Amino acid sequence: MRNIYFIIALTIFSVAGYAQEKIFAIGYGTTFVMKDSTTLNLSFDLNRIPAQTEKAGGYYFINELIDSTKRWRYYLKPTMDVNLGSGVASSPNNIAVGLPVGLAYDFKGLKFSWYLEGAPELIADKTFKDKLYYFTTSTYIKFQAVKDGFTLNFLTGLSNSNGVRQQIGTTDTDDYGRLTVPVYLKMIFCKTTTKNGKDFNRFNWVNSFKYSYVYTDNRTVNSDKNYGYFNTKLDVYLTPNLGLNVTYGNGNEEPLFKRNHAITFGISLAR
Repeated sequence: MRNIYFIIALTIFSVAGYAQEKIFAIGYGTTFVMKDSTTLNLSFDLNRIPAQTEKAGGYYFINELIDSTKRWRYYLKPTMDVNLGSGVASSPNNIAVGLPVGLAYDFKGLKFSWYLEGAPELIADKTFKDKLYYFTTSTYIKFQAVKDGFTLNFLTGLSNSNGVRQQIGTTDTDDYGRLTVPVYLKMIFCKTTTKNGKDFNRFNWVNSFKYSYVYTDNRTVNSDKNYGYFNTKLDVYLTPNLGLNVTYGNGNEEPLFKRNHAITFGISLAR
């Protein structure tokens, strides 16, 4: 648990220093897999630079054009999620940290962008007894539409992860390899204006599904090869800075691939 507290404290400190748009979200709820089992999820946005279409609400730590055509750009977008449960099968029970670095091309006159990305990643269970270290190479296409206060983002592609699985109590590691096809849909809508004249969107709804084929792993820990995981999260902002959220997840997730079926309710903070 000390490792978890250290990561949470360090991340909150970093967030305060970088002054992000969407800062922090926390949720607490129950699971449907085990009785008397609870789940806690925390998400942090470590990024502060608007995407090419600022209205879409996508933020990066670095997002720079690299040629005069204003189509190619490079970016850095660190990520972090903490999902903990009182039972082994409650919530994904993982701590995920990644550092995606990529190239993007925005097609002229179209609403499509193409991405090529590489990221070192760490996925650990809540006790840090079982950890995955790997490098992920991804390519995907994103469609984005913005009109009259409504924003829609749709993304799909393919990623390949290669690395090792390490378990506490042994110096040995097992090879790990995974192919994933993600599908991502984000909608931001219901534009509202405060009495002070500040505009904000009342609803932020994110849905994702990923199919994973684990072609190399320790089969004692992970006996199957095919997994799916669905997640949906709705943020309802009461003010530009404070919102309520509900998150629902169902499927199997790294690193233990135990069945997860849970719902949480919480708050979201933005700047």
